[in-house]
Amino acid sequence: MLFEIDHFLLELSKLFQQQRIKNAGSLSLTMKRYDGRTKPKTQLTKKQRLEQKNVMSKVLSSSPSTTASNDSIEYKCLVRAIYGSKKLSTVVSSKDMNRFQLAYANLLKANMDTLKKKAKESKATTPGHTSTSMNNNSPSSPVSTQQKKASTTPNKKK
Repeated sequence: MLFEIDHFLLELSKLFQQQRIKNAGSLSLTMKRYDGRTKPKTQLTKKQRLEQKNVMSKVLSSSPSTTASNDSIEYKCLVRAIYGSKKLSTVVSSKDMNRFQLAYANLLKANMDTLKKKAKESKATTPGHTSTSMNNNSPSSPVSTQQKKASTTPNKKK
């Protein structure tokens, strides 16, 4: 459903609350550029593109002051939210974008606290050794590096 900006933000906060209560599912948010058309442009055939290219080159060579893009389109932003079978959307014009971004950011900050932290993968180390970072900026003493080398090389039996 297409909503006004304020109503969309209100419904989006309700979706966040539903997702928090159920503690399952994912809420998907997308933003994309929108030029106001509901139907896509038809593809031109090779012949039509060639004819259009020839016409444009003749027009540009005859009058260099004319620009190729006479139709300036004011792009808008299409924002969608999907949770389960519920779909919300709104169109934000460029003049309302700052106000919408502030309200949207505050809504996201308030409702993103239930995200789970990503589990860190730990590398398997040999027993008895502690893993240390080799990329630290402090210079290591020659004794400590020799001890590390000695401890990591396997003992050979003769």
